[in-house]
Amino acid sequence: MARKIAFLKILFFCILALNGCVTVPRQMPPAHPLTGGIYHTVASGQTLWRIAKTYNVDMNELMRLNHIQDPNQLKVGQELFIPGAGAPLVRGPYKPLATEEVEKIVGPKCYSYRWRSVTIHHSATLTGNAETFDRNHRKRGMGGLFYHFVIGNGTGSGDGEIEVGWRWRKQKKANRPNDIQICLVGNFNRQRISRAQHESLVKLITVLKAQYNINLRNVRRHKDVSRKATDCPGRNFPYSRIIADLKKNKR
Repeated sequence: MARKIAFLKILFFCILALNGCVTVPRQMPPAHPLTGGIYHTVASGQTLWRIAKTYNVDMNELMRLNHIQDPNQLKVGQELFIPGAGAPLVRGPYKPLATEEVEKIVGPKCYSYRWRSVTIHHSATLTGNAETFDRNHRKRGMGGLFYHFVIGNGTGSGDGEIEVGWRWRKQKKANRPNDIQICLVGNFNRQRISRAQHESLVKLITVLKAQYNINLRNVRRHKDVSRKATDCPGRNFPYSRIIADLKKNKR
């Protein structure tokens, strides 16, 4: 019996050899090593920061588990593994800020200081928010957050969220008198501003222009006024489109 089995094995390999190279049977891929979680399908308007907040999971952990290098490069339909989650959570689409909401964020007109211009910056970082920039600026001896307003990209604050800095609350200049400093989180040499950031920036400047009678030609990019060589707010910043939208939003 043993000889018969051995003969059949030899015959099998001979047949394979006549038909080409001996092949190894295809093995099934190993099971996914991650357990105790679910897969979330990215919907339109969702950001990694907001998904992490929704599921109460650390965003850096989501980036590690899903091999994400840039948190701003999520695609609609992309599946993300969410550790510890039992069922997908539904989040509605992005809802733009109403002008009235932006007016509340800015607050009533202050007559103790006359603002005449607006300068737009990018953070030149992929992530961040007002708090992280404030810590960094204090370490650099800048007296805390340099900017009057910060507009988030969904990594450290909401996508399009407008954060108010201490300089605006106290009506203090940064480095140029009468100049309001607005920073959008992101590196716009490598990426583009989000739809939410674009809309929030237009509405924020519209409110500031109306309150302080700022001329549209005084809404400029950092590189337009800096004495140092800089491309801030980045090559991909849609300055012409921002100005065009501001012209439409006359108040």
